[in-house]
Amino acid sequence: MISPDSNLYKNIVTTWKTPGEQWLAQFPTHIKKIEALWNLEPIQPIDNLSFHFVGATKRRSDGLEVVIKTGCDIESLDRERQWLRHFNGVAAQVLESDKNLGVTMMERLVPGTTLKHSKQLDDDAQTLIIAEMIRELNSRSIISGAFKHLAELAKDLDVLEGAVDPRMLSKARGIFSELTFDRSQDRLLHGDLHHDNILKHKHSWKVIDPHGYIGDPTFEMAVMMYNPLDAYPVNRPLRKTLERRMSILNEYINFDMQRMKAWAFAAAMISTAWDYGDTKKLLGIPFLVAQELRS
Repeated sequence: MISPDSNLYKNIVTTWKTPGEQWLAQFPTHIKKIEALWNLEPIQPIDNLSFHFVGATKRRSDGLEVVIKTGCDIESLDRERQWLRHFNGVAAQVLESDKNLGVTMMERLVPGTTLKHSKQLDDDAQTLIIAEMIRELNSRSIISGAFKHLAELAKDLDVLEGAVDPRMLSKARGIFSELTFDRSQDRLLHGDLHHDNILKHKHSWKVIDPHGYIGDPTFEMAVMMYNPLDAYPVNRPLRKTLERRMSILNEYINFDMQRMKAWAFAAAMISTAWDYGDTKKLLGIPFLVAQELRS
């Protein structure tokens, strides 16, 4: 069911190496166990999978359409399940889970159109929806759990030593140090909130695929400044889009402009580091965004 030529297969092997290969080898049996566990119809993979398997199916008992998510990184999937349950209502609803199998069954969002593909909405309207989502998420109290703090991401910058302007690297490290020092206002964050992770469900919007970090609430806006990589208006320069998005967020949820700019730069540098670690190349939108925000 997972083709060796697919991005999912390659990403699993690259990221988790031997454990990933072992998980892939037993995948057909794994899926059969999940189908039997919850009496499901055959699970069909959805398109454009990246690091985890996600499939659609129905419960035989009542015909309810559901989504199955599973993968070899059981701990991260369990953190995701905790996060989704904490934010029930604004996030896709968790119906069942089994930590031993590393699988979660969720409601299927209908029609499930991503914010990126909602072509009737311009960039301003999409940014307002994200702003409302951030405000709702930040209104929830922090919970205990095995969630990483944003400060732990700073070490991922090390791979960029010698590859980028040292002033950019120093600036990114300084931002992480400064903006994670006072943790009195920390919240549980989605950590990967962008246009592809917000889906239409009936008459509302719901979030999916949280990374789950503890940290400064302002960080929640950072990822949507560079991701997804193909969600920028084509009729204005990148810098103007970044400035416009931050202006809307400042007006709607009162995030400080300088703090937003700092986190957007630092997050883009982290994404650049992840890309560089995989490819040894400084290519792509995250690095361009970092360059735009470096001053």
